[in-house]
Amino acid sequence: MTIDFIILAAGKGSRMAGEEPKVLSSLGGRPMAQHLLDTVKSIPGSRSNLVLGYKATKVKDALIAEKKDQFFIQRQQLGTGHAVKHAFKGLRKNSVSLVLYGDVPLVEKKTLLSLARIANKSCLGVLTFKKKNPLGYGRIIRGESGEVEKIVEEKEASSSQKIIKEVNSGILAIKTSQLKNFVPKINNKNSAKEYYLTDLIAIAKKAGIRVEALLIEDNYQLLGANNQQELHDLERSYQRRNAEKLIAKGINIKDSSRIDIRGELDISRGAEIDVNSVIEGTNKIGKNVFIGPNCYIKDSIIKANSIIRANTVIENSVVGKGCDIGPFARIRGGTELLPGSELGNFVEANRSIIGPGSKAKHLTYLGDAELGKKVNIGAGTITCNYDGNRKHPTKLKDNVFIGSNTSLVAPITVNEGGYTGAGSVITKDVPKGKLAIGRGKQVNLRKKKK
Repeated sequence: MTIDFIILAAGKGSRMAGEEPKVLSSLGGRPMAQHLLDTVKSIPGSRSNLVLGYKATKVKDALIAEKKDQFFIQRQQLGTGHAVKHAFKGLRKNSVSLVLYGDVPLVEKKTLLSLARIANKSCLGVLTFKKKNPLGYGRIIRGESGEVEKIVEEKEASSSQKIIKEVNSGILAIKTSQLKNFVPKINNKNSAKEYYLTDLIAIAKKAGIRVEALLIEDNYQLLGANNQQELHDLERSYQRRNAEKLIAKGINIKDSSRIDIRGELDISRGAEIDVNSVIEGTNKIGKNVFIGPNCYIKDSIIKANSIIRANTVIENSVVGKGCDIGPFARIRGGTELLPGSELGNFVEANRSIIGPGSKAKHLTYLGDAELGKKVNIGAGTITCNYDGNRKHPTKLKDNVFIGSNTSLVAPITVNEGGYTGAGSVITKDVPKGKLAIGRGKQVNLRKKKK
């Protein structure tokens, strides 16, 4: 079965009260429409045809589409039927066409395949659900046999029709040959003067085509967003569902309502994530990793048995096995911590390599630094890596000990077993096993009498 998806994404979304196209609103760190593209991509032989309108170029540039996907422009928004017609050129012969909406991003692959199978039987398949408060939704009108007779939009519904709870999701599937035959027959003889795709039901029935509804119980799949409150609710539902999936995998999520995953997360069993953590981009977290409260992790790898303490930020970095980071640490810029290393409270590492078993436990800045094995960095140490023009490296070889409040003026190397006195400013390389002291001599003066 060949499926051509038509994704309607032309609207501005005025109720969002912003200038961005609605379909680019972020959901879990990705534009809403991107979720649909990613789902379609997972279906073999499928292709997406996106109908754009408001800020079309910006929408196209923001989305990651397959080469086979196509974009079409609807310059005037005259209804969903009018929008679908713009995608006709992208539809393949003998395919099933399935219409999606860029602001209803969470419909699942299995649901789409079930709907497409209905259409493949030469039926018109419509996706429906029940809603306690159906205000604003098209009502499903069924005949005596239970078959769908028509869909009535809110604006056109009578008082008796408005109490119907089964509503139209807008998502439908039909053979492409039938779609191309029926859509031109839709007219705009309604109060809004728009071409409603829902009129397809009456047209199909008149042509002797059976209309079959796929009523789904999981309303989560059909959540959408037309304003900022709905977008907020959609985000929270999405994040809660993600957290529940992780819990089912054996991940210890302390509170499913207080975690945000904004991107792709590969996480192993036994990991634990405390409250208010945000995980963004593409991340991999190993077995038995503990992530404390209020952490931010982006585009990073954290290997097994590591501890990330409260309020730590890790970006574009690799944390090796059995490391201990934080609280209040910041790791960034491609930094790599090798197994068993430790960076403690208020320590920042940028573009650095922290060797096995090395430690900087307090109030330290490591920029462009390379630490060997079992290096110990005293509190208040900084690598002075920037001369106002270029960044320079600091190399601390195996078993180096850096005294508290040391300034290491790069480029500089402290060789194996070397150490520095507390409060020193070190401007020259330190030989193997030597003590370097660079500070003013202490002078004790008598207190002057008044």
